[in-house]
Amino acid sequence: MEFNDKTLTCRECNKSFVWTAGEQAFYKERGLINVPARCTECRSNRKERLGLQRQPVTEVVCASCGTTTTVPFVPRNGKPVYCSTCLSAIREQEEAEAANAAAS
Repeated sequence: MEFNDKTLTCRECNKSFVWTAGEQAFYKERGLINVPARCTECRSNRKERLGLQRQPVTEVVCASCGTTTTVPFVPRNGKPVYCSTCLSAIREQEEAEAANAAAS
């Protein structure tokens, strides 16, 4: 399924904001069904008012390609950390190997 950027209106500030194709794909991948009702700024302000803390972000170097990326956790135990592109490729490879093993 191909996604296209959509322009939405924030329910709090009534400003228009773009819900990108990438964000839509993320929602589908996670099984989220509700379209965002607030822009990024209002969403952040609301979380702050509710006392929700922002996720910690750690800058790391991808163990596969060497690019600098950020992850929402602190790496521990010396395990390799990958950028989203390399992680997707590794997961696809693992799924293909599992499918081949199941077919055998």
